[in-house]
Amino acid sequence: MMKKIAALLLCTMLCLSAVSFAAAENVPNLAGTYYSYGYDVGTMFMNYYFHFYDEIPGLGKVFHAGMCMDQICFDGTYEVLAEECAYNVAMDRAASEAGTLTEGTAPYTVVFYDFAGNELDRCAMDAEHIYNDMVNITGVGGGNCAMNLDTDPENSKFAAQYASEPAVSFLSLVNPEDDTATLELKVNGKYDDLVVLFVEGTYAMNEDQTVITLTPDSEDDSGATVTKNEDGTYTYVSTDGDEVTLAEVKPVEVAYALKGEIPVPGMEGTNADFICNLLSDNTVQLYADFMGNKMDVDKGTYEIDMTTYSFIIHFETAGDLTTEGYAADMVLNYKVDDVQPFGAIEQTLKFVTE
Repeated sequence: MMKKIAALLLCTMLCLSAVSFAAAENVPNLAGTYYSYGYDVGTMFMNYYFHFYDEIPGLGKVFHAGMCMDQICFDGTYEVLAEECAYNVAMDRAASEAGTLTEGTAPYTVVFYDFAGNELDRCAMDAEHIYNDMVNITGVGGGNCAMNLDTDPENSKFAAQYASEPAVSFLSLVNPEDDTATLELKVNGKYDDLVVLFVEGTYAMNEDQTVITLTPDSEDDSGATVTKNEDGTYTYVSTDGDEVTLAEVKPVEVAYALKGEIPVPGMEGTNADFICNLLSDNTVQLYADFMGNKMDVDKGTYEIDMTTYSFIIHFETAGDLTTEGYAADMVLNYKVDDVQPFGAIEQTLKFVTE
C-alpha cells in the first residue's frame, strides 16, 4: 500500500513540475512540455502533439505542432495569457468518433504566432489539457480534441514520434564561395555549423536578432559570433579567429504547379486540394492541402523534355511519371498503390496557369 501511495505522490509531483506556475504572472510555464492526442488506425498510431521548447534568448518561447504524425507541422512562438477561454472539444477518441463534444471554459489562453509575429490562432488550456478546437493549427482526424499533458514523454506511446520530430530551420546561411560551408539555426535552439568544421551546439540572439552567439556542445569545439550587416549579409567570426561572410539561403520558389482534388480520409464527401509543385531547384513536392493544413504525399525531382515540352517527374514513391498535353491543357495522372493515410491514390492534376 505504501508503494502505491509513493508512486501516486511521485506522479503528482511530476505533473506539477512539468507545468509550474509563475507566481508573478500566474500562468503555466510550458517550457519543456508535450501535450498529445492519438489513436490507433489498424497497425498505425495516428498522433498529434505540441512540443513547447525552453525559451531561446532573442527568439522567445517557441513551439512545434506535429499534426498527423508530423505530416502537417506548424512552428512559431507562443504566449500564455491569464484570460479565460471557452472550448468545445471531444475529450477522447471515443467521444470524437461518436461526435460528442464537451463545452467548457478554461482559465488560460495560449496564443500562437508565426516567426514574423502574426497571430496564427489561439485556444483554451489548463494545467492538464490544451483544448485544440482551432481552425488554423490542426490536422486531419485531430480537430476539436483535448490534448493531454504527457507526464512521461520518454516512456509514453508518443515517444517514437517525439524522437523523430523534424528539426525545422529558423535561419539558413551559406558561404557564397563554398556551398558546403553552411550554418543552420533550428527552432529547437540547436545549430549545425559547417562554416569551418562541423560543430553542434546552442545559440542565443540579441533582441533585434542582429547578433547571434554560438555556444558549442563540446568544450573542444570553437564557438562563434555572427553579426548581421546592413546589406543583409552576415559576418561569422569564430573564437579561433576565423572570419567568413555568409549570405542567407533564400527560399526556393514554385516554377510550375499542377492542381487537383483528393478525398480527405475519414471525412466522406470532403476533398482537399491535391497540389504538385515543381520548384526552381528542380525538386518536386506533392501534397494535400485541407483548409491550409498540408500533408506530404510524395516528392522527387523533375526535368523538362524540350522536344515534347513535357515534364518528366521522378517521384520517390510513385516512380517516373510524365505529364501529358501542352501548356494550359497539361495534366499529370498520378497513381500509387498506398500512401498513408490516403491509401491507394489515382488522381489527375491540371496545370495551373495563374
